[in-house]
Amino acid sequence: MGGRNERRRMHVGALAALAATCFALAAITNIPGVARHLSLLPSHGYASSSSSSSSPSSSSRASSSVPRHLLLDRPDTIVSVTDGREEQEAAVQRDGERLSEPPSPEKEERCEEVYGFLPCSTSVGGNAFLMAAYGYIILVAARLISDGSELLLQVLDPGLIGGLFLPMLGAMPDTVLILVSGLGGSKEQAQEEVLVGMGVLAGSTVMILTVAWGGSLLCGRCDLEEKQRANGGRDLVAKDKTLTRPWDMVRTGVTTDEQTRLGAWIMMGTVVPFVIMQVPFMDGGQYPEYQARITALLGMLLSTAGLIAYCAYQVLSPWLQSSKIHYARVHLMRTRALHSLHDLALKNTWGGLLNTDGTPNLETIQRVFRHFDEDGNGTLSRSELKGLVLGLGIRNQGPGDVPADQEVAAWMRDFDSNSDGEIGHEEFVSGMQRWIAHLSSSATHRPSTMSLLRGTSMDTKFLEGHLANAKGQLEGLEQELEEEVEDEEEEQVVKTPGQIYREAILLIAGGAVLVAVFADPVIDSITAFSRASHIPAFFVAFVVTPLASNASELVSSLYFAMKKRRRTISLTYSQVYGAITMNNTLCLGTFLALIYFRGLAWQFSSEVVIILLNTFIVGLLGGSRHTFTTWMAFPVLLLYPVSLAIVAYLDICLRWQ
Repeated sequence: MGGRNERRRMHVGALAALAATCFALAAITNIPGVARHLSLLPSHGYASSSSSSSSPSSSSRASSSVPRHLLLDRPDTIVSVTDGREEQEAAVQRDGERLSEPPSPEKEERCEEVYGFLPCSTSVGGNAFLMAAYGYIILVAARLISDGSELLLQVLDPGLIGGLFLPMLGAMPDTVLILVSGLGGSKEQAQEEVLVGMGVLAGSTVMILTVAWGGSLLCGRCDLEEKQRANGGRDLVAKDKTLTRPWDMVRTGVTTDEQTRLGAWIMMGTVVPFVIMQVPFMDGGQYPEYQARITALLGMLLSTAGLIAYCAYQVLSPWLQSSKIHYARVHLMRTRALHSLHDLALKNTWGGLLNTDGTPNLETIQRVFRHFDEDGNGTLSRSELKGLVLGLGIRNQGPGDVPADQEVAAWMRDFDSNSDGEIGHEEFVSGMQRWIAHLSSSATHRPSTMSLLRGTSMDTKFLEGHLANAKGQLEGLEQELEEEVEDEEEEQVVKTPGQIYREAILLIAGGAVLVAVFADPVIDSITAFSRASHIPAFFVAFVVTPLASNASELVSSLYFAMKKRRRTISLTYSQVYGAITMNNTLCLGTFLALIYFRGLAWQFSSEVVIILLNTFIVGLLGGSRHTFTTWMAFPVLLLYPVSLAIVAYLDICLRWQ
């Protein structure tokens, strides 16, 4: 618990510092023009301070309604006794002087603090900072939800919960942002702020379909080889974990399975509500509000029906959840194995699995191999490997338990590169290096996990007996922090399913609360930035919010793709298509509910165009083939800036509504 508590304190401290900075900046941006008020104002003749502070309209009304002979007794009023032209010139002079005066603090534009205490701003710089600050909080919330989902995958079996609950978690941040964008204020304010909601929806869809899809193709590409089909034809198929031609854009690529191709077709089918909303505008005209509400109601019902049908498909065909659960459990197995082997190495005074510079300790890995090579023939047989698995006690516990034979098979798949049924010395060393590299890449937000392997035992009592031998490797590390990390990792090994459930629920609930609380400030800061910078709110939301709400999903897709296997790239693209399906059902249904219940106008034709364009281009590409060559990534990535340009052209040049 120590390491986790330390990280939590660091996160809380960072957020507190961020909040304090936001408050300070907001206070500065709300102070009236101090510099202007420090300057000396020009003299206004006989006019006193009271008359100079009055508005021009009130001054003109006073001079016109009060008899001229009464004005002669007022020393603060300039009165002409000659002719009307001089009086008019004096009035013009007074009006010009008043226009040149700085506005009073009461008349300057003010912003309204969300919840009465969260900072706000009216300047471009202030709102840019607030967007970054609030966006970071949304990013943290999305990460908490993602981590909670990953924990659930370790103990959940495919079925009702996996089919209904988990697919909605990834779409939760976007859904809440869309909902909040149209709830508050008057109808006119909602019509303005709902542009942010559409920016969230369109930006999320386009970013996932372009950056995640194209980036995964580049990260997961392997050599393509020809294979003969049953009907005599030949196909290009990616060879797992093999990339000998990294710069070849034609003979490298990825291959997905049939279920992934089906997911692309399902994704395209969920755009029907967009088409229904846009049909009445095909002739370029307008139609009455009641017809718009009827269309919005129909689209909302179709989106809801699509969501129910997709969740039913997930329940009845849980292959996607099975894949996610498999990789979550394999990752857990690898982590536990490395920690147990690390403890064994320290127990025998061999040293840690990692050197102090973070590189694998080859000498220790070789000693571990020789320890389990009982017959000394230079290879590990299946029986010796099974003894390793059972002897170290690294098997999972609870519903996620992996049978020993299956775990041995997993070791064989990862280590036995020549498929001879045994693990040689070089195979064991290279396999351990890969496992450590994978653990390092997946634990970038948990550096304590890697520092643990540099020479610290997971059992503090166990470490005390061998501290003298391991002291050289512990140099430069803080012993107190290491002991806290050791306690945390020990708890991870013996964690029960109930503990995993509770931790997952807390993470998901914490992320949901953060999203719910800070969604409104995010929307307000984007709207205020749009007003101050004169940049349409849609474009700001299109770029900014998806980076926060979908960052963890994007990183996850790229990480899975980097494993360079057909199964992992299939999982990556299935996640992409599934995320867009949730956007077109859950997120769009929420948006159309706002249109219907608030009576808002549908003014999003250009946004619908780019959503349909990206969905059909990537969907047809993914649904028509199993293998994608590397060059296809570049036109797909280019769709992102092209989509922004299309919206700008349609809205600004053609005045689309």
